[in-house]
Amino acid sequence: MPNENREKLFTAYHLIGTKWTIHILFVLSQGPRKFSELARGIPLISEMALTRRLQDLQQNGLVQKTCFADRKPIFYELTPRGAALANFIPFLVEWALLH
Repeated sequence: MPNENREKLFTAYHLIGTKWTIHILFVLSQGPRKFSELARGIPLISEMALTRRLQDLQQNGLVQKTCFADRKPIFYELTPRGAALANFIPFLVEWALLH
């Protein structure tokens, strides 16, 4: 494998290999969510861990935080880059069910 491809693979692994990332991507792949909805969708994650992962995912361009001036709730949603990455999750679930 060429070094350039290896580096891209490591980058992808760094993004999805961090605890809770796949869970967050999966929940957000179903549409924008408020923080409390995300927390309910991932019952074992602590609020602090969810906050940290969301911040990291925002910094990596996978999740965006949307604040509306006329409404108080803040919504989190996948960016196009995040949605493209989340497309692999159903295949991972299928593989896990078969093995």
